[in-house]
Amino acid sequence: MLDWHETQNGNYICQTNDTTKITVFIDKNGQWRGIKDDHITGLSYSSAEDAMNAIEKGRANFVKFRPGPKTTDWTPAKKGGYYRYHNGKILTARRASSGQWYVTVNGSIILDKWFSSFESALRHADSLVY
Repeated sequence: MLDWHETQNGNYICQTNDTTKITVFIDKNGQWRGIKDDHITGLSYSSAEDAMNAIEKGRANFVKFRPGPKTTDWTPAKKGGYYRYHNGKILTARRASSGQWYVTVNGSIILDKWFSSFESALRHADSLVY
C-alpha cells in the first residue's frame, strides 16, 4: 500500500519504493487522474480514492503525456500580444501604446501592473495561475 499525502492544493502525492513520485490530481473536466514522470493515466476516475486504488492495484494504465500547445505555450494573438489557456482561464499579455506591457485574465486587466518586456509580463501572468 502506498503512503498518500494530500497537498495544499488538494492533490495527492506518494513516492514508490523506487523513488518514483506519483501525483493524483483533478483535471479540467473535474475527473481525477494520476501522473508520474511524463506519463498520465489513460483513464480518468470519479474520485481521488478511485484513482489511487487503481494505481496501487496496478489497474491504472499510464500513457505518454503530451500536452497540447494550448495548455503550455504562449501563442501570438491576431490583434497583437500573446495568449494562453490555463485552468479554464484565458491569459493575455499586450503592449500598450506607451510601449509598456500589461496582463489580462479572462479579459480583465490586472490594474497597476506594467512591464517593460513581454517576457516579464508572461512570467507575471503565469504566476497568477500557479
